[in-house]
Amino acid sequence: MRRSLLLAATTLILVASACSSGDDTSPSATEAPSEAADPNSSQGTVEVTIPEAGDRCEDQPDPAEYADVEVPLAIRPCSIPTELEVHTIRTGTGPEVEPGDRLIVNYTGIRAEDGTIFDSSYTRPIPFDFPLGRGGVIQGWDDGLVTAQAGALIKLDIPSDLAYGDTPPTEQIQPGDALSFLIDVEAVIPAVTPEDAPLDLQLESSVGATEVTTEDIVVGDGAPVELGGTAVVHMLLARGDNQIVIFNSWDNNDPLQIVMEDGATLEGIFEGLQGASVGTLRSITVPPDKAFGEDGEPSLGLPADTDLLVILDVVGVY
Repeated sequence: MRRSLLLAATTLILVASACSSGDDTSPSATEAPSEAADPNSSQGTVEVTIPEAGDRCEDQPDPAEYADVEVPLAIRPCSIPTELEVHTIRTGTGPEVEPGDRLIVNYTGIRAEDGTIFDSSYTRPIPFDFPLGRGGVIQGWDDGLVTAQAGALIKLDIPSDLAYGDTPPTEQIQPGDALSFLIDVEAVIPAVTPEDAPLDLQLESSVGATEVTTEDIVVGDGAPVELGGTAVVHMLLARGDNQIVIFNSWDNNDPLQIVMEDGATLEGIFEGLQGASVGTLRSITVPPDKAFGEDGEPSLGLPADTDLLVILDVVGVY
């Protein structure tokens, strides 16, 4: 029987690990708020070497030095910045970010005085994401990334008063430090509100599914989701038996980054997302053995051996 997800929605509070934007070493101006349960995990580290510039300095980056490198080299400015300096090393494509949109970025941060690396997102499984202009990052980021586009490589030289001032979050940054960040913009994701969630979809309940099945409600015409890449999605999860919604990324304007590698997410999501393109709204029915299995997922309110309904809105790829 087809039912509306809206009628089965629940006010269940979800408690689980924070997403990538909650890392203690991120350039957050305040402690990152706890976020809803994420079917993916951002924990762990990646084996990658972050290049160091040594004594080199530059006041005007040369774009040729940054071409075709996996992890770009962050080089300190020759003069300590007293005001925000924005260098667009590589221009991006697509719409410029708007206040409230989420930016997904990789970055390396260094002390402007001596080039010491104090943080790099490249060592984590997924890039850092945050909403622009909402005070979730230091002021130098909110001010310096206002025209960012997907694919851009931007260097920010930030004076202390637009960074952490006299209260740095880590011992690797000294009070009063000016900072430089080399920021690779992976994606710009438009802001959403809870009202944008597709809770009025009419879906079939599912009990005893034995295979992953998909149905496209909207077929997108953007870039395709590719194996080995990353899909950025908004997601609803619902119990298959009664269609109670147990996870909703629209509630917090917080899309998920799904790495398209076997084992990086639920098997049913990995299988069901293949073949989608940006702009696609897809429903996926997942049997328990390709979802949370015989244990269920108590933190989401999902009982053991329960089919999972997944609604994915593909909003970006990189």
